[in-house]
Amino acid sequence: MIDKKFEAKKAYSSESSPLSGYPFKHHPEAPNNFGTSSPLAIELAQLSCTYGSKTVVDRLSLHVPVGSVYGFLGPNGAGKTTTIKTLLGLRHMQGGKACVLGFDLAFQGLESRRYIGYVPETSNLYDFMQVGQMVETARRMNTRWNHRAVQRYLDLFGLSPKDKIRKLSKGMKGQLALAIALGSDPELLILDEPTSGLDPLKRFEFLNYIVREVSQAGRTIFFSSHNLAEVEQIADRIAIINQGHLIVEDELDNLRLHQKSILVAFDRPIWTDDLDNIPGVKRVVQEGRRYRLLVRGDIGSVEAELKGMGAASIEIVDMNLEAMFVAYLQGYREKDSEGWNGRTA
Repeated sequence: MIDKKFEAKKAYSSESSPLSGYPFKHHPEAPNNFGTSSPLAIELAQLSCTYGSKTVVDRLSLHVPVGSVYGFLGPNGAGKTTTIKTLLGLRHMQGGKACVLGFDLAFQGLESRRYIGYVPETSNLYDFMQVGQMVETARRMNTRWNHRAVQRYLDLFGLSPKDKIRKLSKGMKGQLALAIALGSDPELLILDEPTSGLDPLKRFEFLNYIVREVSQAGRTIFFSSHNLAEVEQIADRIAIINQGHLIVEDELDNLRLHQKSILVAFDRPIWTDDLDNIPGVKRVVQEGRRYRLLVRGDIGSVEAELKGMGAASIEIVDMNLEAMFVAYLQGYREKDSEGWNGRTA
């Protein structure tokens, strides 16, 4: 597992990072637009986007803290790519507000784009060029450029300026795209399925470079991925959306702490409705002679209720991100005002 908060900082001091000496600058033309007290790299309030008569992003609100590694999750067609395109100014919103690095995208989308690095899922490199030509083209298109950082990444990835892009593997193209994205010295790095198609070792190395070199320098990483294991390795905060709606947004550690699976067995017949009515139980699934309870909140109180009902055995099981993701999308929700739906932190 990649420990982004400790191992990366041990491995690289601020002096050794190519991004050192470039402190984060929050641009406060529209400071704290939505009444928040802490700096946010991305803030969406009731964002809505449509294609014709179809709403693909429906009143979506997100809060991405500065310096965080934020996993943006959802099934195919959930609205992730449309949201990312909106953040990049590549499409208009039909409702709500969006603020990136202090810029209101409705009025300052061009200004914000200068401070964003973007690595798409599919290559946007020119295959007929050499690496050096592609880097020079990118430099001319950007008003900000950190040549020292780009050169260091090219060396790190083993990319020569004379290499022909069409002969690079998918992994090497991804590394080149990352080096170019970081060349503009971005304060926000947006990645759309950055490791799609890479083998496990290349995925690990790619993510390690990103987390080690970017997040430790105070930048913010916002990325979408279907690989939940890699999200769990590097993200400190996540959002799950489905059909354009926010299902949950929270710190990953908080989700792990307050959401568990409990396996319980009884020596006598019991109604599943009795289990379902226990406060904190969100879903009950019978598995043979045992019941699996999906629980959010005070695990101890649920355990005490089960003991009071005469449970013969109780086993509390941690839920990984994949299990939580599946559970959310299967539709279980909070029964009280705090709700699975919407923001939990």
